[in-house]
Amino acid sequence: MFYKSLSKVLIFCVLATSAVFVSCINPDENVVPWVEVRVRINTLDAKYIDLQSDGGRIVIKNEGYGNNGIIVYRLSESIFNAYDCTCTYEVSDTCAVTLDEGNIAGAVCPVCGSKFELVNCGMPTSGKARHSLKSYRVSYNEPYLRIFN
Repeated sequence: MFYKSLSKVLIFCVLATSAVFVSCINPDENVVPWVEVRVRINTLDAKYIDLQSDGGRIVIKNEGYGNNGIIVYRLSESIFNAYDCTCTYEVSDTCAVTLDEGNIAGAVCPVCGSKFELVNCGMPTSGKARHSLKSYRVSYNEPYLRIFN
């Protein structure tokens, strides 16, 4: 009986570990087509004043897929997230999410109404979209922020 219980626990642990590894894979990576992104900004520039504090966010226009823009969100002192503004429900160069005025850590698509969480990997929280916003790599060497893929 002990071995039967032990084998069930072992199977559960293997399955749970597998689920963790699978959940770390981003299947949404190819929803928005790849475009080269190489952006460098000085966070001390007046245009980027909102990035001076945690929870600050901006949109860099004319970048990313279809030049829809890139949202930059400052999570903490040295951690930034960057997402393509292209909505993952209707991928086009005319369908871009904007900053959600009702949620400081959110973005919303004015076309389909989908809402995305900027703190949590750009995941959709409501609406028609089922895929996370496309994320870009970020490197921060104060005061310069580099966004790239």
